[in-house]
Amino acid sequence: MEKEAKTLKDIPSAIQFNIPVRPEHVYFTDFSGFRGRFEENVLYRLLNFDVKTQTFDYERYSNLKRFIFFVGMRGSGKTTELFKYRSKLENPAGFYTVYCSIDEELDVNDLEYMDIIIFQLEKLIERVKDDKIGIEKTIISSMNNWFEERVNEINKKISAQAGIELEIEAGLKTPIIKLFSLVGKLKSSLTATKENAEIIRKTFRYRFGDFALKFNEFLENVNNSIRKKDKGKEVLFLIDGLEKTLTADIRRKIVMDETNRIKQIKAYTIFTLPIELIKERNRLRLDGFEFIIFPFIKISDVKGGKIQTAYNQFREFIYKRIDKKLFTNQDVVDIIIKYSGGSPREALRIIHYAWQHLPYDAEQIGENALNKGLNKLAEDTTLYLTDNELEKLKKIKELNNQDKPVPYDETIQEMVEKLIIMEYNEGNLKRVNPIITLSKIYKTYVG
Repeated sequence: MEKEAKTLKDIPSAIQFNIPVRPEHVYFTDFSGFRGRFEENVLYRLLNFDVKTQTFDYERYSNLKRFIFFVGMRGSGKTTELFKYRSKLENPAGFYTVYCSIDEELDVNDLEYMDIIIFQLEKLIERVKDDKIGIEKTIISSMNNWFEERVNEINKKISAQAGIELEIEAGLKTPIIKLFSLVGKLKSSLTATKENAEIIRKTFRYRFGDFALKFNEFLENVNNSIRKKDKGKEVLFLIDGLEKTLTADIRRKIVMDETNRIKQIKAYTIFTLPIELIKERNRLRLDGFEFIIFPFIKISDVKGGKIQTAYNQFREFIYKRIDKKLFTNQDVVDIIIKYSGGSPREALRIIHYAWQHLPYDAEQIGENALNKGLNKLAEDTTLYLTDNELEKLKKIKELNNQDKPVPYDETIQEMVEKLIIMEYNEGNLKRVNPIITLSKIYKTYVG
């Protein structure tokens, strides 16, 4: 469902919070300027994109190839924000964007960097093919030959160990379609069996230097071709969904253990980074990577006072999904906003809990159902709080009252990852998730 909920029965479809919203979508709400000190112009500056003229000066900046980690807490709206950037950056005088959603097309339970870079290449070839971007015959021929050699090499190992082969289709109409088929089969085989995936990964790791040269050569030819076709000045990869992989160990290995290989790929890239890896930013910056910290929406000031303009925008966010007549009054909506802590996803989650507690003869969401939902969500969220975490919550409350910054430590970082603590500005302002404050355990041990 992609329209405003007009009845209570429509609400579940309208509040699905795991579906990203694009700028052209009826639900899209622009929260630009409502995230504290965050400024999206910093991202455009790092990409050397002139917002006023909507242009990328490739003759001056093409050699920079910046790799930007886009970091934010889950539920902050990173994917929606990426789509917004894409709508601004994509134009004949700007970038030619290639969007790669890891969680939609790769195995998030078993993932390595090799899988992602093969996936990137597949998505680039697919877009070039669909847009009929001409590539030099020598480049395509060289790529096809190299990948055929890798497929044959992998076939021998797979045949010996698992009896499964990657077949090379004969008689493909054009060289670009053949290349798309070769790379696509490799990507598909990464999710077939764990044994096959490891053989493919080892083959590419062993020859990664050659692969990076081929990738970069192909990419530069694409850049030249899209300029001639007036499709853009430079390819920009948008890589999303890493935080949805199964474990933190998988995510850490992909980013921290593969920095040397990542740096060998010479492409403008925005890569959404899981929040738990923000503690590694100093090391990653030394390796030449850039960072954009994407915070929650700032709905209250330092003293806890309501920021009215932010509330107005948040009401718009909610009313685009749910007819305002389905709430007894605006105060109910403002309570939802208050306890969301500035997270769009948490606001939708609160509405979901309130909806669950509605009597069947209800016609609106009122304070009674909302309070029941808030209390249930608070208890669910705090069910596994430890003594150590409760002590940290006490400390944060004290520091907030004194308007002092919260020092970093591993426990606090884990609490940020679990959304017990919420971050604002550039991560330097930390607050207790307001939902937590409603729980019995918080009231008992923190006050």
